Amino acid sequence: MTILGTTKKKLSKKSTTRKSTSKTPSKSKLLEKEYERKLALLEKRENEIILQEGLPFLYGWKWYPWAKKFYDSTNKLNFLCAANQISKSSTAIRKCLNWATNKDLWPELWPGIVPNQFWYLYPSNKQANAEFETKWVEFLPKNEFKEDPKYGWRAKFKHGDIYSINFNSGIIIYFKTYKQNVQFLQSGTVHAMFCDEELPEELYDELIFRITAVNGYFHMVFTATMGQDIWRRTMEPGPREKEHLPDAFKQTVSMMDCMVYIDGTKSHWTKEKIQQAIARCKNKKEVDKRIYGKFVKDFGLKYPQYDPGKHFVESHHLPSTWKVYAGIDTGSGGLRNHPSAICFVGVNAEYTQGRVFLGWRGDNIETTAGDTLDKLEYYKRVHKLKPIEHRYDFADKDFFTIAMRQGIPVIPADKRHETGENIINVLFKHDMLLIYNTDELLKLSSELTSLNIDTPKNKAKDDFCDALRYCVATIPWDFSKIAEHKVMDTIEKPLSEEERNIRLRRGLLDKDRKEEMRLEDEFSEWNQAYG
Repeated sequence: MTILGTTKKKLSKKSTTRKSTSKTPSKSKLLEKEYERKLALLEKRENEIILQEGLPFLYGWKWYPWAKKFYDSTNKLNFLCAANQISKSSTAIRKCLNWATNKDLWPELWPGIVPNQFWYLYPSNKQANAEFETKWVEFLPKNEFKEDPKYGWRAKFKHGDIYSINFNSGIIIYFKTYKQNVQFLQSGTVHAMFCDEELPEELYDELIFRITAVNGYFHMVFTATMGQDIWRRTMEPGPREKEHLPDAFKQTVSMMDCMVYIDGTKSHWTKEKIQQAIARCKNKKEVDKRIYGKFVKDFGLKYPQYDPGKHFVESHHLPSTWKVYAGIDTGSGGLRNHPSAICFVGVNAEYTQGRVFLGWRGDNIETTAGDTLDKLEYYKRVHKLKPIEHRYDFADKDFFTIAMRQGIPVIPADKRHETGENIINVLFKHDMLLIYNTDELLKLSSELTSLNIDTPKNKAKDDFCDALRYCVATIPWDFSKIAEHKVMDTIEKPLSEEERNIRLRRGLLDKDRKEEMRLEDEFSEWNQAYG
């Protein structure tokens, strides 16, 4: 204001100068116009500074091209899987603040509805507090805008934790966490929801239900550290997999996407800085996750040999020569307890190939031992199955008693984790076991891709995996061919491309390929017979 005042005084002084009688503009008039031009520029710059300082979420920072697309998206579902430290969280906060204060957007976003409640979720209260103190305070309206009828706000805390931000516009942003009991996420109609970091799969359905009544909006920005299958299929499905949430707005962002702002100017992310970040990563998977923003889970998995892109396949009708085995993990179910699960595995006559072709997990329903047994018999009856064995968790004595009274032979499972987990990993490593792509078996695939070694048993979502483990642990698999292949690998030299083409032309296919073709021929023959 001082600069403008000084300039105005100078202009006023100059304006008293004697008028020129010349037809051409006098020097004083030219000077006056120049001062007016500078005054306009100063006023414009002062307004820019006022806005940049007062409304930083709108005017404080430049946009990356990918960030502006996410900010402008009005899709009902929005996902951003990105590298570390590239403003993904800041972009979500800026969008949330814009929607909370810009009433002009509301008629288009919520036709016929006046929104009043947003939720912003973090993994924990500790993280929510840290983000509020570092990012939210940086982006929230300041100075005269803090009391503005449109942009004004006040924060509320409970027990020292950030609880909400109440805006003069009428919107309240409530802070929630992934660690809250699900019952605290079951109240309220939410018009827009934002999740910072990977959301646990079990919370997704409940949160989506919160926005359904008002046709609200869901956002999640994250770096893939938990490796949950639902988000892998959302962001990076395999070539033979059905994409999850195909109509959602999705972005995978790398550090390379942050080198230039939307106005064409260069950012602080240079090639040299990115190379330094790459050099600090411990392996390629870490680079893919931290630098390129890809969906990667590379540590601590119980079943690291399972690859859904390779082992989760389209279903075939099993030949009648294949034997069927069943595994049962009984649970009480409900919202807080472990659900029951049943797994059916078909095995070829040579015991060299297996298919998980049918299964069930009773999510969110209470079950007794009798209920689980009834479900087992239902599937056997409908699909005309006669399992060789029914392996069950011998800790459930009620299941055994009820089954024996009904004349259903059940056998205690080998529950040793090391044995069953090793067998499953060996089967997947050598492509001896595949899982059929069905809606129910997606749950099994999700467990296999996300189950950590260090997750406590009482908190682990492993019920389908346990049913599979009980089923396959005692099947007499023939692993001899694995040993044969290892011996052959040590004796035979790798074929060159020319040598391999010659052998292919002469019909001298390798054993693995012959076995694969023979198996596919068998499936084809039985599928034709089955119709």
